[in-house]
Amino acid sequence: MRCSLQKDCAAPTQEKFRQMRCQFWISLFLLLFCCGESFAADAVDQLKFSTQECKIKEPIYGSTFDFSGLHSDLAHVVESVSNGGDKFEFNVCGNLSRTCNGESNVAACLKKQGKEYILGRQHELVYNNGKMYLDYKSGAKCDNGTASNPNYQLHVLLQCDYTMDAQPMHITPYANDACSFYISYETPLACLSIPDALQSNSCSVRDTKSNGTFDLMPLSDSNYRTSNRQDAFFLINVCKPVLYGENSMCPPGSSICLFNPKATDSKERFVNFGNVQSRPVVENGQLLLRHESPTPCAKNSSVNYTSVIYFSCDKFIRNAHPEFAGLGADSCTYQFNFVTPLACNDLEPCTAYTSTNELLDLSSLSKKPARTLMKDGKNYTIGVCAHAGTPCQENGGACYEQNSTTISLGNSNSQLRFNQTGSLYLLYEDGAECSAATGTDIRRWSTKIEFVCANNATKDNAAKNGAGAGSDSLKIIEDSNCQLLIQYQTPLACREPIKCKATIYVDHTADGLGSSGDELIDLTPLISASDNYEAKVELPASMEHLVPKTTKFFLNVCRPLVPKYQLGCAGGSAACMAKVTAAGAPEEERSMGFPLVSLSQRNRTSAELLYLKGDPCPTDNTTELSTHILFNCNMRAGRGQPVLRSIEDCAYRFEWETNVFCPPHECTFSEDTCELVHDELQRRFSFKSAPFTKDGKIEIDYNSTKMSVNICGAHRKAMTDYSQALVNIFFTHESPNCGREGTMNVQIRLICSNQTESSSTISSDQQCNLLYVQRTPSICEFLSLGGATSNQQDGQGSGSSSSTSTSSSTSTTTSTTTPASPAGKPTKAATSTTTTTTAAPDPAATPIGPTASVGTILAAILSVTFCVTCVGLFAFSPARRQRVRRLFRRSNSAVRYSRVQSNEEANLLLEPNGEFTESDDDMLL
Repeated sequence: MRCSLQKDCAAPTQEKFRQMRCQFWISLFLLLFCCGESFAADAVDQLKFSTQECKIKEPIYGSTFDFSGLHSDLAHVVESVSNGGDKFEFNVCGNLSRTCNGESNVAACLKKQGKEYILGRQHELVYNNGKMYLDYKSGAKCDNGTASNPNYQLHVLLQCDYTMDAQPMHITPYANDACSFYISYETPLACLSIPDALQSNSCSVRDTKSNGTFDLMPLSDSNYRTSNRQDAFFLINVCKPVLYGENSMCPPGSSICLFNPKATDSKERFVNFGNVQSRPVVENGQLLLRHESPTPCAKNSSVNYTSVIYFSCDKFIRNAHPEFAGLGADSCTYQFNFVTPLACNDLEPCTAYTSTNELLDLSSLSKKPARTLMKDGKNYTIGVCAHAGTPCQENGGACYEQNSTTISLGNSNSQLRFNQTGSLYLLYEDGAECSAATGTDIRRWSTKIEFVCANNATKDNAAKNGAGAGSDSLKIIEDSNCQLLIQYQTPLACREPIKCKATIYVDHTADGLGSSGDELIDLTPLISASDNYEAKVELPASMEHLVPKTTKFFLNVCRPLVPKYQLGCAGGSAACMAKVTAAGAPEEERSMGFPLVSLSQRNRTSAELLYLKGDPCPTDNTTELSTHILFNCNMRAGRGQPVLRSIEDCAYRFEWETNVFCPPHECTFSEDTCELVHDELQRRFSFKSAPFTKDGKIEIDYNSTKMSVNICGAHRKAMTDYSQALVNIFFTHESPNCGREGTMNVQIRLICSNQTESSSTISSDQQCNLLYVQRTPSICEFLSLGGATSNQQDGQGSGSSSSTSTSSSTSTTTSTTTPASPAGKPTKAATSTTTTTTAAPDPAATPIGPTASVGTILAAILSVTFCVTCVGLFAFSPARRQRVRRLFRRSNSAVRYSRVQSNEEANLLLEPNGEFTESDDDMLL
């Protein structure tokens, strides 16, 4: 039976029986809907459970995670450098082999200042929406414990990492009086297995045009998120499957999947849009990865989804990540653009860019004479990025002599590569035929030279300690299976010492954005390899006497200071203070700490860096100087700059307002005026008057002709990307000669730069894809940069490769300088006041009064009956009762952020009682 509200319920002349029937079915529908919501929530609860065992059966795909391989005969040991060397010892799937504080059968122990504290006597394995962690319970009583958590606790987060890192465990910074501690453990055991057919340890392709090699393996270290601009998100990993984790439960073997947070069925929430592909190709000069999916296309079930990632070169980008470009003409092919320095093929010989755009330059090794090594009666001759010379053959990079016979071990080249663990190596191939080869296949000798950092210090430390040519060391590791493996230790292979990225889980379900999941805080754009930052001093009046007027402070971000300004601080220092003479020369320099601790997050809009073990404090020789830098997101601040705010116990505390890690902001595109509007900052940008357009149009070369692309129009999506100092604009453009449908997907990258230049790349598939890059000073003010970005992000071109067309035009270079540039003139950052609360109206309620009809009374009786039934269902389920409490506790406000104290940092992962809440953001309010 169906009830029509317009006909059966609204007509004033209808019978009372029809009223009764209408009200009855409406009440029944509402009550069944209410109870149905309860049972739907029960299905979600299947994604939250715990076990005393050492393995978990994943509830979506039925895969099993077995962590028994993490059991140690002794213990896992993690040391906290930032807390005076506190040492944590814990075991997995068992207890420690020694006693802790005189007690045996202990699973986790803390050694702090000569004393031992029991952190847990056993552990519980917990699963929560893809996040897996170990809870160590029954620890010793903590002096600073609370009524709900009086004891010490340890939480070990198990994170997916397909590669075995040298240091897989990391301790989250904590206050000295903390009772709860958090360790992240990266392990392949927390990953879904990779199907055998998709297993690969390489992800490279040779470019026949440049005779170079594109290696994309460094991009596999983390997942990337990009919006489909329709309230869903793509999770992407390059060369590996998506790393399994909280709200990243993609199907096994998938490298691209769509996360739809609104799907009620957990198995439909993550859809495979492309299996792992570790074989990139170069088509018409365009580097790309094409991923085929086993999932039938919703628009055409006879074909499956396909996802294509187009890689374009930009040597100056710091935190590269993909963007969804658009849908193909067949509505089953999805296109993505990934701008990264790893797509550049015009690098200097014997140099390489890491995934974070750090340049590793080993070219000086090519100028050294070939090295001679001996093993098992053989004389080996090896050159690095150069010919080895006599006795090797022409073009030979390595060879060996035995019984007056010379055997080639591979032809030389200068193409540096990265393996799956991020280590740098050279590969010489096409040597002599190998006698060890078996079967019908003919194998040839090759030589692999792996480069290892010469010491644990930074490159600057190595230089200061005299670690130069004399510190280089070559060693033959093995000579078998038709390959010579050599380890080359050199300071030139040392990378930036600490991580400048951190992830934090953010829940946006309350504001309807559906973007819940791990979000990245990335400060790598602030790293400067050419200059240091000079801090501004704004101390309280009570502390001004601690800093003489002639004192200046120099800092860098996540790396040692650049050796400039005649600074005499110890090599490797990341912060330095110096008195400055009248002539401007620094003197009496003191190191304020070294980059020993990776970036730690406080919340989505705040992060902290610690530099430790500096010179002795002037006021207390028993204490070492240290530097604390608190970074806060402020969209108005541009790149910002450090400001000294306080000095406490020889710790210098700086605040740094910056928009580098602010979340992307969707701008409004005005079709009528062809303007970009930033509602938050109240700023506008007109494309019709922009210096790089002609009345809102740009011209590009396409098929030997000029094609005009109109930026103005309907259905334009515009997103800021502060980390890259740009605005992305997405739309579809008609192009009769392009693809089957005569349209192309367009992505325009407007980059704040002190250069004015453009480049374009058109990739032709079933539907064309245009990536247009415009560097211009005119967009800087819109992004609150006030000028061009620092020189490290500017260059003479974006270096974009083009399969069909590449156009470039360079205009005059402006002389505008950026207040945010390293060592630039300090400017005061603006203050952000962006807290917004939106309240929804209360639903209307109709009371049952004496004038109610018979149908109303009957409906009321039935309602009471069903309510009693539903209450009974809730009464027997603690999880249901908890949901009811949350329902009445929930607010309608948008996500809000506020600063937390340092001793609350660890609580970003868990509630004090060790249970996850619906939103980590709730704990920040």
